[in-house]
Amino acid sequence: CRVLLDRGDHALIGVSAGNSYFTRERLAALLGWAQRRFASVDVVYTDLHLDTMHEANGCPAEQARSRAKQAVKATRRRIRRAVEDATEWCPTVPIRIRSLSECVLLPGYQAVRGRLDDGMASDPRLSAACDDHVHRWGAADVAQRRAALAYFLAELPLVVNSPEVFGVTSSVTCYHVDIPALRHLRDLGEYWHRAQGF
Repeated sequence: CRVLLDRGDHALIGVSAGNSYFTRERLAALLGWAQRRFASVDVVYTDLHLDTMHEANGCPAEQARSRAKQAVKATRRRIRRAVEDATEWCPTVPIRIRSLSECVLLPGYQAVRGRLDDGMASDPRLSAACDDHVHRWGAADVAQRRAALAYFLAELPLVVNSPEVFGVTSSVTCYHVDIPALRHLRDLGEYWHRAQGF
């Protein structure tokens, strides 16, 4: 990861919708740092499976959809404002903003996700790593585990193989907390791109 960070080809900054950590100021500072370190920067925010997560936690379906929609709208607005702030400091490095639902349409994403889905069905090491992740994040009952797993699997191609997803030589995925499953997934070389950092 240190080598890939020093190489500085591409940074992927993941932003969770509704997460209070991602303030405009914090995002702008992170984007400014990324622009100084990397040749290109993508920001991806989650907009998939949020309603399902709310429903699994006991929220009525209509309210869950409304809460998810509001969270995505507020997150998108916060990111755009942070990008405006960051580009004032370093206008030469482009920052692309994409939703997760846009990323799933990319051929690279679909290829990576297809291999992960096959692995989930046939490789107990991969399914155990993902199940462990869901358990650590507090999913208790069947509905919560199912929703959390769908959310995690939607994001996983960006974490294990963003070079293929975005068509870059190497990439460092940036997130504000450690993801325990990554320790297991890095050992599964058939899923983890050798030029993927975290």
